[in-house]
Amino acid sequence: MKIILTLFPFLFAYYFYYIWIFINGLNKKYFHATSEQPFVSVIVAARNEEKNIHNLLTSLVNQDYPENSYEIIIANDQSKDSTAEIVRKFQKKFTNIKLVNVKVFEDTISRKKNALSQAINVSKGKIILTTDGDCIVKSTWISGMVKYFGKNVGMVAGFSVPNIFNWKKTNFTQKYEFLDSLALFSAAAGSSGMNKIFSCSGQNLAYKKQVYSELGGFEKIKNFISGDDILLMHLIKNKDYQIRFAFGKDTFNLTKSEKSFKNFLNQRIRWASNAKPMFSQNREFSLYLVDVFLLNFLILAMLFFQPIYSLGMLIIKGLVDFAVVKKGQIRFGIPKNRLYVFPIWELLQPIYILFVGICGRLNLFKW
Repeated sequence: MKIILTLFPFLFAYYFYYIWIFINGLNKKYFHATSEQPFVSVIVAARNEEKNIHNLLTSLVNQDYPENSYEIIIANDQSKDSTAEIVRKFQKKFTNIKLVNVKVFEDTISRKKNALSQAINVSKGKIILTTDGDCIVKSTWISGMVKYFGKNVGMVAGFSVPNIFNWKKTNFTQKYEFLDSLALFSAAAGSSGMNKIFSCSGQNLAYKKQVYSELGGFEKIKNFISGDDILLMHLIKNKDYQIRFAFGKDTFNLTKSEKSFKNFLNQRIRWASNAKPMFSQNREFSLYLVDVFLLNFLILAMLFFQPIYSLGMLIIKGLVDFAVVKKGQIRFGIPKNRLYVFPIWELLQPIYILFVGICGRLNLFKW
């Protein structure tokens, strides 16, 4: 018991340090670094996305970026639905859309990296933009992301949240996912603002094709099922390229809101599976993740021995967590009423963090 009580202050001190980083980083003001409009390749790995691909393509063909300055490449990863047919219908109207039918090889471990790499191999863009088949982008997305590519910038990470039309009528899972996404992106943007590159999402990401080629594409991380975004980010960081976060609202994306808590957890477990390979690429981020895991574990464990002490620690942690989420809500222009679910989200954090962390370590997820 004495050991646990001794560990708490150290774990909290380390945690508070990064809370300070996130909050201060969210104050960062980035200015557009270039007015150039290089040729851009938008890459989307799609598998059985017939319910979503139409909306995504509609948003992609209605960009304010010059039509002859970008291409849209859909990597059809052996879809068994009408995904390819929908893309072909768009091709009849828009000449800048390409369809790549992905080949899956015997040694393929990561289906998504395999799909992305085959699309990138036939791309013509100087800059690669990626999003997911269930996302919707703003008409200013391409032009907004490109403007952040100043000198020595290798990657630009963007913001995305679940697309919820009616907050009052949506279910608990969707509200929980929304707040969790806001918290994750607030931390990611805050760390980037302080030049401590932690995380990103392939839902909204851009990188120079030249940098991708210098790294040998996904070759160094091909043996990991996930990580086409965050592991690539750290490879680029370790090559001494700058990585910036796109704070402009013209770059914000929307992703499909998950109604099933099981599917939501599966996604988060998949993301957590990147923790193991991350240690060799970014030990600082890895130590932060360990600190978060241990802190939540001790808070949960102490409920059985010192419940009052545990609740006190949970309240303190909740206050500093709220400071980050509130800062993110303001910075990203999220409606205030969407923070009302925060108390429940915070109470569930110890269980959620332990479950996702352990399952991620054991790769207990489905792609």
